[in-house]
Amino acid sequence: MIQIRDLTLRYGDKTVLDRLSLDLPDEGITALSGPSGCGKTTLLRVLAGLTPSESGAVSGVDPGRTAFLFQEDRLLPWRTVGQHIVDVLPKARRGEVPSWLAFAELEGEGGAYPAALSGGMARRLALARCAALGGDLLLLDEPFAGVDEERAGRMLERLRALDAPVILTSHQTAVLERCDAVFRLDGPPLRLV
Repeated sequence: MIQIRDLTLRYGDKTVLDRLSLDLPDEGITALSGPSGCGKTTLLRVLAGLTPSESGAVSGVDPGRTAFLFQEDRLLPWRTVGQHIVDVLPKARRGEVPSWLAFAELEGEGGAYPAALSGGMARRLALARCAALGGDLLLLDEPFAGVDEERAGRMLERLRALDAPVILTSHQTAVLERCDAVFRLDGPPLRLV
């Protein structure tokens, strides 16, 4: 179980987390759903150790063993699709590149550069890169933005097969329906609905 206790975080005068307490599963795929700007991304960033909270505690997560998918794809324009995967793999695993391209349904695109990809293709590459990096927990911020519903469903099943817990944010009903647990949130400050 991932336990969040009394987390507080402010950006200037805006309180995003106000003594938030929440228990999240440490297995399967868990979704955080709520309106834009309610604090979902901030919570993911705190879980990943990217943003420190002012007070409170998180247990059940080792930030050094998480993989984080940002809302922005953060692809390097001078690196090919295949090189983006190679960049996160240790030498002993570099033979896995074709399987990660298949994971993202990007077979045949290994030599392409990000400028040649559609928005959905770029998002799938970013997700595959994050999944290839691996870790004890995958934290995914809007992983299927711009990805069609059927493909998102197939990729969710591939994520499930990785056997690492996933916490993701999404507004997409089709994605939420395929998750093991859904936490409906509102805010700011972030709270359960």
